[in-house]
Amino acid sequence: MTHSAVGGMGAVAEIESPLLAHDWYKELTPAQLAAYVRYQFIYLNEKIVDWDAHEHVRRRPHWDGGKDAYGVKHTSAWGKAIRAIRDAGADPGIWVRAHFSPEAELKMTQARALPEIRPTMLYASNSPAIYSRYCTQLPSSIETEFDIAGYTIASRMQSAKAFGFSKDDQNLYVLCDESYVSASPFFRHAFAALGNCDRAVERYLWFAAIEYEAQQRAYDCAIDRVKDQNYDWWITDTLRAAVREIRQHWRNYHG
Repeated sequence: MTHSAVGGMGAVAEIESPLLAHDWYKELTPAQLAAYVRYQFIYLNEKIVDWDAHEHVRRRPHWDGGKDAYGVKHTSAWGKAIRAIRDAGADPGIWVRAHFSPEAELKMTQARALPEIRPTMLYASNSPAIYSRYCTQLPSSIETEFDIAGYTIASRMQSAKAFGFSKDDQNLYVLCDESYVSASPFFRHAFAALGNCDRAVERYLWFAAIEYEAQQRAYDCAIDRVKDQNYDWWITDTLRAAVREIRQHWRNYHG
């Protein structure tokens, strides 16, 4: 997984790109959409962002379909998942993330541990309800994340003054502080761009793009909800270009 000089295109061209539309995934073939959903699931389940990594490219017959090492034939879970997603008219990235959220209402086992999340959960009978609840609360959750990110970054900036850093080094130190600062990669990237800290912009770009790309509709809704403030700076031109590159990858996917 590599990304090119994603900041090279003009802002107008990026905004007009059909790959930046909320429903861009409707142009994917079933195989491409299944691959996209598979990537999202494995990324969230195993925290591996690189789609060329072994965890993403290795065959998993019990998930991907086909015969396993014991000769048992399995049906692709991803095909069933995309049928459920399409039947619900859902955004596939948000659908997958909903099943990794508290809205999935995973029950504690007797061992007081959460059960393993499996692809079969993506097409369970309660999946549409999980998705609906998650979508309802997501924009307000994003706003809360922004408030927490802003507060912890500002607080850490104040305390970091004692170190005598240059302004750029101080920004980098604070934005990359993952112990005290509570912020997602998306907001670390946004605040880095706001503070002109190019090193932090680059460090969090790809993770921010993966996060925003999967839940674009919710992020854009959160921005639109706040009419008295301009939060358009959350979405940088560099981020848009990275999102376009990610989606182009899935449009070109041949498996």
